[in-house]
Amino acid sequence: MGANIVHRLGGLLCLAIASGFGWFLIWQPLQQAQAHVPTVEYSLKAFVLVPFAAVFGLFFVLFGNSVPYRNVEKQNLTLAGWILFAIAAGVSGLAFWYFKARFAELGYTDGV
Repeated sequence: MGANIVHRLGGLLCLAIASGFGWFLIWQPLQQAQAHVPTVEYSLKAFVLVPFAAVFGLFFVLFGNSVPYRNVEKQNLTLAGWILFAIAAGVSGLAFWYFKARFAELGYTDGV
């Protein structure tokens, strides 16, 4: 199996992880809040894992290993890697902001 295929399969795995964790750790608590369950629990870790897995997974599915995102020798990110990181961090922040805003609209004001 070629390296490009392995990267694309890894991207699919990342997208599956983002979907599964997003469903259970973000979507379900939001649905519970909309159903006015007295206590709703969620994890802040989901707002890091899900966006990063989704952004990097989509990148790997679309590009495979044709665009280098890291410098193996120097062990740091390339420009493409930093752009992906910035996009994932932005999505993470926006998702958390939206989540907290929806919870506030529904009358949930407690912390995590």
